[in-house]
Amino acid sequence: MGSPDSPSTHHMVGVAGSDAPLADRLAALLESQSGRQVTVRQVTPLAGHAGVAYSFVTDDGVEARKMMVRTIAPNAPATGPSDVVRQARIMQSLRGSAVPVPQIHSLGDHTSVFGRPYFVAEFVEGTGLPPKREDQEDVHAALARSGVEVMARLHQIPCTDLDSAWGPPRGVHDEFERLHRLFDRPTIDASRAGRVERLRERLLASAPEHFSVGCVHGDLHFNNMIFGPNDVRSVIDWEIAFLGSTLLDLGMLTFYADPQAGIPEHRHRAERWVLSPDEIIETYRTALGTAIAVDAIAWHRAFAGYRFGIITLFNEMLHRRGKKHDPMWSDTIRSVPTMMERSLELLDS
Repeated sequence: MGSPDSPSTHHMVGVAGSDAPLADRLAALLESQSGRQVTVRQVTPLAGHAGVAYSFVTDDGVEARKMMVRTIAPNAPATGPSDVVRQARIMQSLRGSAVPVPQIHSLGDHTSVFGRPYFVAEFVEGTGLPPKREDQEDVHAALARSGVEVMARLHQIPCTDLDSAWGPPRGVHDEFERLHRLFDRPTIDASRAGRVERLRERLLASAPEHFSVGCVHGDLHFNNMIFGPNDVRSVIDWEIAFLGSTLLDLGMLTFYADPQAGIPEHRHRAERWVLSPDEIIETYRTALGTAIAVDAIAWHRAFAGYRFGIITLFNEMLHRRGKKHDPMWSDTIRSVPTMMERSLELLDS
């Protein structure tokens, strides 16, 4: 792949092979689409856990633009969160809606010049929110509220014709089955799971019979939003998006923002979400403009604790076994029993 962080300029006419430097492959791809000679420079790795991504600058002699490309590791299966083509199609399905997403310029499968699936999109410039309370000002609270309002707008998008990009709707029991498959394996350290089985029983016994079905991002927190001075410029990272119970997104964000969902040493992490769970819920209610049952919100908040606890156990197992280096999970797992207890409290309330 060459040196992706090299500042040097690459130009290429014709078709680059999958063993050519990344800049040459990008230039070949963009030339084939525009019919003009293209220069690609400043190819730089982007941080993140899902797939392999780079920003770059392209210049066709008419305009210089900053763009990004996301693909997968060589020989990695293009399934689940690594299905980058599905992610691109989901973002395409939202273009022109009330939810801002990056514009997709191209996508392709294993037959592409990269030799594996990819998508190329615009690079959206912007900022995030300060993670520490002492650095947060009123403007950041306003931006956080705008993020919650974007969540509500996503959940109001009609989803009847989105199956081709998003897949068929999934019920809450489908998500239970998926999570149980992650947990039910001998390599998981169940001794650190707390009362996970009790919580699962309680959640299943009290699961709502009816819930609002719509577009679910799956991890719609403020780190997956790019902010401008006054609003959200783009929502990114659609790896686990699906059609299902929209309150799952609200439950996850309020879980992240709940200091009681972690051990004392981890409670400061809730500060990065700027708003309290009650403020998030009230902002969401107002933006949605329709009534939401209190018990439905409490159930989805409790389910979020169960969901994130299982994900933590699974990712800690991958790190511990050397499958995916990410030491953060070795620390986060200490809060899993507290997550279970907090979720049980929410069900009782």
